[in-house]
Amino acid sequence: MNRYNIDTCSLLVEFNASVWTARKLDRGVTDEIIYGKGATAKDAARVNKHLLAGRKELEVIQQLVGSIRTYVYENTLPWSDTGIRLLPTISFMQFNDRMGQYQDEFSNIVNQFVTVYPSLITAQAMALGDMFDRYDYPSADSIAHKFDFRLNYMPVPKAGDFRVDVGNEAQEELQKKLAKLADERIEVAMKDARERLKTHLDRMMERLKVEEVNGKVSKSRIHDSLIDGGLELCEVLKALNLINDPQLEAARAKLESVLRSVDVSDLRKHDDARTEVRTQVAEIMDKFNF
Repeated sequence: MNRYNIDTCSLLVEFNASVWTARKLDRGVTDEIIYGKGATAKDAARVNKHLLAGRKELEVIQQLVGSIRTYVYENTLPWSDTGIRLLPTISFMQFNDRMGQYQDEFSNIVNQFVTVYPSLITAQAMALGDMFDRYDYPSADSIAHKFDFRLNYMPVPKAGDFRVDVGNEAQEELQKKLAKLADERIEVAMKDARERLKTHLDRMMERLKVEEVNGKVSKSRIHDSLIDGGLELCEVLKALNLINDPQLEAARAKLESVLRSVDVSDLRKHDDARTEVRTQVAEIMDKFNF
């Protein structure tokens, strides 16, 4: 196994956000359905009420959290099964500033939700009809505690920093295991980076295809994101190539060169332009084994 010393060029980041689900099991309606359908098993069905059905105020918060998670995943690499991610130190300032903006936005829309929350409960009496139960809703004083935004940074552990009073021989074995685990995690992280590049190359191959079907030319619609998204990915991959993989960098640089020479309007208008760019993408995939 290779030894990758990435503790000085990266750190670990942990992001978690909690949002009130506004879901509640309705035991009465559940029983009505089970018995009404003649089921004998008590767990044959479950009816969960959407306590804010028809309202958008909570969806706005959920959508924001989804956007934040996407940003975190796009700018970091996987590290552990617990959700901890690997962040290049070169990206720290930009990443931390953006996450600070996200946290402020999260706090603002949560505060707006908490302010209108009592009136939302009143409105749901009509929206839910006989399923409405005021006691299903948390109190106005406690609802704010249903939302949370947590961002933590930690250093990447070194095998040499592993200390435990188990004797020299056992400690040496534990350090070897920690080093092996770290290397395996870095391999997984870099595989993730390569897969991101491959996914975009595959997308380009599919979108740029021009073929004849039943005597008519068939081709996909070209969106700006095919080029702009590819350039954004190329920029992110500069930082995410923590082990300076020469193949990944060469493939990234080649794709960036191709994308910067492309005019998306030409791709939409001219089949020859599509075919030419598709050929260049295929060459990248073939040369770098994607």
